[in-house]
Amino acid sequence: MFPYRKTKFQLDVVFPNKMYGGVYSLGPLIIYNLVNQRKDWYCERVFLDHGKVKAPLVGFSLQYELDLEKAIAMKPKQGITFAGGPVAELHTKEVAKYFDFLILGDIEAVLPKILEEWEKGEKDFLKRISSLSGVYQAGQKDITKAQLQSLDDAPYPLVQPFPETINEDYVFGKCFILETERGCPFFCHFCAIPQFYEGKMKYHSLNYLKKVIDDGLVINKAKKIVIYSPSFVHPQRKELLKFLLEKKVRVSFPSIKAELMDLETLQLMKACGQESLTIAPECGERLRFAINKKVKDEEYFAFVERCNSIGIQKLKIYMMICLPGMNNEDIKEMAKFIKEMKRIFKGRLYLSINYLVPKPKTILSAHIFDKKIAKEQEKLLIQELKNIKIKMPKLSTSYKEWQILQES
Repeated sequence: MFPYRKTKFQLDVVFPNKMYGGVYSLGPLIIYNLVNQRKDWYCERVFLDHGKVKAPLVGFSLQYELDLEKAIAMKPKQGITFAGGPVAELHTKEVAKYFDFLILGDIEAVLPKILEEWEKGEKDFLKRISSLSGVYQAGQKDITKAQLQSLDDAPYPLVQPFPETINEDYVFGKCFILETERGCPFFCHFCAIPQFYEGKMKYHSLNYLKKVIDDGLVINKAKKIVIYSPSFVHPQRKELLKFLLEKKVRVSFPSIKAELMDLETLQLMKACGQESLTIAPECGERLRFAINKKVKDEEYFAFVERCNSIGIQKLKIYMMICLPGMNNEDIKEMAKFIKEMKRIFKGRLYLSINYLVPKPKTILSAHIFDKKIAKEQEKLLIQELKNIKIKMPKLSTSYKEWQILQES
């Protein structure tokens, strides 16, 4: 980590939730590294349960809608505040009411320019940065996004500190986070990720990633790498996995696209120490195609067979209810699919069911979250899956999240 030093300029980057989740958030790490690498600057990371906001310039990383309220409560009474992250991207005009400015798009392309303006003095600072691409202030007509021509153009956040002692709440343990790509090419109707990057995919080159891995493992004394991507679709993922295997480092993959994981890729993942995998079929096949996730049940079953052949021990699947047009037959079809997945898989299957909370700027944004329908569908699904353990969020929490979205 960057040791504390007295400097002329200071910035705090805030993750307004618990530290055990925030240490794995790439956005604050990017800011932390960019700022601390500049002469006369020092940056500290602050979490809901760790650290205090002290700097005159404070940035908030908004990953979840329910964190906005926490961020507002953590705002200092004096100084300049800004925010970025998915919530700022999706609810730009609403979030801008609470901060002096927002950063939108690729932060590496605009933050250095903002810091340069701060160095010139606080007088007229907000006016001077208002014309920068990727900066948005309340009341502004145009919304622009900062853009990197290539991910390789930006320095990687190599310094990734962890507390000395961590517990089981830190789900990935001490690790090095490796971003392989930005964006998602699949355009599922419920997903907002393609909107963040205007449908464009960006990949780090293999040579860039190799250098980052070499440096990151040494700097952080890490023995584990977590692949940071929505679905790990990097065109050279096999070559990357082979390099990681040569480095003899454990690798975790938070989420993958089942239909893209052929036997060789899965074998490489297993050889890198991955014993469990996570996929998101979302629903039964009819609705799956309706929401533009065009993967047949047979492709998931074939994926499970490949997992069996290499000895994958755990499989976590994410599903959804409350989708537009979902009826009792769709619930029963989903249950049948889940039971078949459980029957085929030789390891332990973990099932997570979530309510669809429609996101703005998606095709399903206008869909109404009906609590009565949610309860009915939940009850039917539980009846259909009597002997299968289900993990679900609280209905009240998901509904509150939807209400927040309606206000923006």
